Amino acid sequence: MPGQPYSIQIQNNSDSDSQNAIVFQQAPQVPADVHVLAWLSKACHAGTWVDFNWTVDFNFVWGQEGNLKPGVNYQAGQVIDADLVANNKVTLLYEGGGFKFGPPGPGPANGTGSLFISQVPEVPGDGDPEQGSVGIGMSGAGTHVVPTDPDGGGGIQFTINPVYWIAFGQHTKGTVVTQDILRFPYALHYPTGKFNAIATFDGSAWGVSYR
Repeated sequence: MPGQPYSIQIQNNSDSDSQNAIVFQQAPQVPADVHVLAWLSKACHAGTWVDFNWTVDFNFVWGQEGNLKPGVNYQAGQVIDADLVANNKVTLLYEGGGFKFGPPGPGPANGTGSLFISQVPEVPGDGDPEQGSVGIGMSGAGTHVVPTDPDGGGGIQFTINPVYWIAFGQHTKGTVVTQDILRFPYALHYPTGKFNAIATFDGSAWGVSYR
């Protein structure tokens, strides 16, 4: 079944031009070396607005770029569906010089509410020019990734509790971001039973309403 649909309209009522409206996610429990991605991004000139729509459907992602830092795009290579119960674990493989996911399946018995990724020993790690990135996303796009690292059967656990943020910046979808390089980041808090928002930026602050 499709996940809950959400939407936000971002209105740029400021003099700031040539910027993108960006939606990204911060989660309180993620691996220490996680990188946050510009999850959704559209150009939003002064006096215009843009709409973003998504569903709470989770996915696993991997990318071709392992040298992750702010401003670098992780270069998506594959996105596959995930859920928090029956398909919350996947293995990242490396065969014939390329990454691919194995079939997803159930994670640990006590792992409901988390997504798990294991990596085979052949996966390129730190210092290897073929190192990539792997992580999770929502509604078909990446939200958080880490550099690939052969872990000999261990794994990465992402405990899911997404918090949606909006901001302005130059970054396109899939680019590594940090709050300090974005302009006016603001956390959204959808009230219970409300899934649509209008966020208006006046040049110094956000005004947000929910319905």
